[in-house]
Amino acid sequence: MAGEWPTTRLGGVAEIIMGQSPPGSTYNETGDGLPFFQGIKDFNYRFPTVRVFCSAPSRIAQPGDILFSVRAPIGRVNIADCECAIGRGLSIIRAKSPNDRRYLEFALRLNEASWHTIEGGGSVFGNATRSDLEDFLLPWPGFPTDRRAIAHILGTLDDKIELNRRMNETLEAIARALFKSWFVDFDPVRAKAEGRDPGLPKPIADLFPDRFENSDLGRIPKGWEVATLGDVAEHPRRCVQPDQIEPETPYIALDHMPKRCIALSGWDTAEGLESNKFEFKTGEILFGKLRPYFHKVGVAPVDGVCSTDIVVVTPREDRWFGFVLGHVSSTAFVEYTNAGSTGTKMPRTSWGEMARYPVVVPPANIAEAFNAQIRSAIDRIVVSTHESRTLAALRDTLLPKLLSGEIRIKDAGKIAEVTS
Repeated sequence: MAGEWPTTRLGGVAEIIMGQSPPGSTYNETGDGLPFFQGIKDFNYRFPTVRVFCSAPSRIAQPGDILFSVRAPIGRVNIADCECAIGRGLSIIRAKSPNDRRYLEFALRLNEASWHTIEGGGSVFGNATRSDLEDFLLPWPGFPTDRRAIAHILGTLDDKIELNRRMNETLEAIARALFKSWFVDFDPVRAKAEGRDPGLPKPIADLFPDRFENSDLGRIPKGWEVATLGDVAEHPRRCVQPDQIEPETPYIALDHMPKRCIALSGWDTAEGLESNKFEFKTGEILFGKLRPYFHKVGVAPVDGVCSTDIVVVTPREDRWFGFVLGHVSSTAFVEYTNAGSTGTKMPRTSWGEMARYPVVVPPANIAEAFNAQIRSAIDRIVVSTHESRTLAALRDTLLPKLLSGEIRIKDAGKIAEVTS
């Protein structure tokens, strides 16, 4: 049905549990206790990232509960995907009817902006109280079937986006493991040296030697060379001024780059930029040089421009792309750049420092074999990134229209089916 939906108090349809922070001595990173979330620093789009655990939790969320930020910025939403504990920066919103969980999630996301009116009410931070949450009004279709239908339409789009994210995560993990096996641990060489099957197709296995030799970096595969990253990669310093950039050009800043994830799914446009930027091309590697310990490294999914606090890295020859990406996105490389960065409060590395990173370089045919597998994975990541952005745009368009009653449920369902 079209037209405005009636509203209801959040406290009437959900139980609200305010967070409480246990003593700091109960926190750990070793897995003792439950995953513990203090605030939005742990949030992603839908599910939070586990960073610490708590051995003596006092406020416990169940899988499917809504985690809702109650300190500035107020109103951010994530979903508990396991039993977890929360601190005082969050609250638990537990639907009284399990059938309303997903609808509540979207209704709260729709109203994120509404919470800005009470930020600043706390003595140090803006705080939302239990009373604020209980009295908040949400659009509430009177028929449960309408609420379920809305949640299904929006949830179908969200689930596909989450599936893409997890697939990208898996592809990246596989690429990272393969890189480490071939070029860090030298597993194929070690297996052949010990008379074992390296577990690779014979044409690829035959590319690897069956012995090691000494080098300045220790024992390395026979015939491989000690070199530097700069021998196989370069920084194409394409500096562009603001008046040379079209307003609709994709723009990537450090804030758009996730930590420890090469899939870059967020960017803005260049409209309003006032300082020089670097130009990059699709498939080039972007490395965040400001505070490199944040480990912000990704593969550009579009042509565009980026902050000058991002180093654009390309292989000198395409066959070295996978090898270069494997090193530049590795923890060892990030630690190297962090150790050599300059500045106390805002440490930065530089391409000069990055280029000096020592690497063990295999013969070109091994680099080509690795690159063939990595390129396939990266191409799939880029395709799913664009698909997810399209789905997210549709979801964000439908969300306010469905929850206001402006669009008929059956019409929105048809759109979602065609797109997904």
